[in-house]
Amino acid sequence: MTGTERGALFWALLFIPWVAGGLSAQQGTRLVQGTDELRVAYWPADQQQAEIATQAGTLAIARLKHMLGVELDQRIHIDLCHTNKEFDERTAEKNDPWVHGRAFARQNRVVVKAIGPVRIGKLVAHEIMHILLQRKLDETGARASRWLHEGLAKYAAGDLPMEERQLLGQAVAAGELLSINELEAAFASSPQQVSLAYAQSYTLVDYLASLEGKAGLSGFLEELGNVGEIERALIRAYQMPISQLEEQWLRQIARVYLPQRSPHVLDNWVWIAIAVLFIAAVITRLARARAIRRRMQEEERLRQLTESEVPATDYTEEGS
Repeated sequence: MTGTERGALFWALLFIPWVAGGLSAQQGTRLVQGTDELRVAYWPADQQQAEIATQAGTLAIARLKHMLGVELDQRIHIDLCHTNKEFDERTAEKNDPWVHGRAFARQNRVVVKAIGPVRIGKLVAHEIMHILLQRKLDETGARASRWLHEGLAKYAAGDLPMEERQLLGQAVAAGELLSINELEAAFASSPQQVSLAYAQSYTLVDYLASLEGKAGLSGFLEELGNVGEIERALIRAYQMPISQLEEQWLRQIARVYLPQRSPHVLDNWVWIAIAVLFIAAVITRLARARAIRRRMQEEERLRQLTESEVPATDYTEEGS
């Protein structure tokens, strides 16, 4: 065997385990775990994330059933995908790279990417909320605005990362918060407006959950089913005009999130203030030193002038 052949064999043997590992995740036997209400299908390489998804999904179902006042009579199926290609195949469409989960409420099915053990639990809870909320709405025949769907989903996942908190603070400082009526259109706007719409939807649901309505969020959703209109449902559930509700909600955003503007922005202002104070102190000190020096020079000039103008004394001895 020549040196070239031995080199080729070495690299082939080196890459075989890596290739086999990648193929096993896709072509091996998919495993299944879950409970009576939840089923998670996954590749062996993603077992840890599947276990986290099962635990998070089970807790989310229990919490959301109570919060929404809805029953679950069919098991929710979760497909945990190992690659973007598989995610597109299982959702039957080409998704943007930043889309990590899809909920198919009519099929009681969720498709998510294996995005890592830190984030998979929140992603599963988020998508399960979409399914249970749709089930609640189906019971009443109502339709929900996008802000309600996304706000409830983020609320269920406890999902408001630091960058969104900072975005809210910056919007408060700039006077750019969205009204309730502006939220829907913002979801189809620029990426920054979309991010702001998601963040504000979370805060709106969080605010509504804190109010003493007829029966919390469940009562609001029931009213939505009765009247079929968001604003009328809000008024009936929380017994206040929309203008008052919106004002209190926006004030709460300002109180909670304005201090959480980008720490870099705050640091910059702090350092600018320190620099201004330092420069002012230096200027004051230099001005004081110049004044003292001028005073000393003036005193020395006056002293010399006085000595030059005084005549010399004559001592005359008179004889007797």
